[in-house]
Amino acid sequence: MSEVLSSFLHAVEGFIEAIERERNLRIHFVIGSAVMVLAYTLKLTTSELLWIIFAVFSVIGMELLNTLVESIMDLYETRPNPTIKFVKDVAAGIVLWYSLFAVVVGVIVLGRALFNWDHSVGKLIALIFVLIFPVASLIWRFSSLWRKR
Repeated sequence: MSEVLSSFLHAVEGFIEAIERERNLRIHFVIGSAVMVLAYTLKLTTSELLWIIFAVFSVIGMELLNTLVESIMDLYETRPNPTIKFVKDVAAGIVLWYSLFAVVVGVIVLGRALFNWDHSVGKLIALIFVLIFPVASLIWRFSSLWRKR
């Protein structure tokens, strides 16, 4: 078997194993598949279709990266460790952030195609995610720390 084919088969094996092991990855695939089927049925411009594809593939790619980071961290240390918790939380945060990006893309592209929404709806949601989401997260974090006292 050629080295290229062998590498490809190892990648497919890792991909399948990740799907089997990771519930969130399966969820992202189901949602991504539904979005892609919907996009296929709508009259989207090439640019709109590319944004949808980019958003779906990005979320799944980041979930795969999160799975990798968590697996490596679990190999490194099995006992509770604040640094490893931080690394895993940041990796999960990356998936969340890309998911929010995908929501914005979906609202802009699918909102126009399905409901004739103006792109300003997507701009507002993006603004909320970029400005309000981090602030609300910090307020929630500090209020939970304060309540522990």
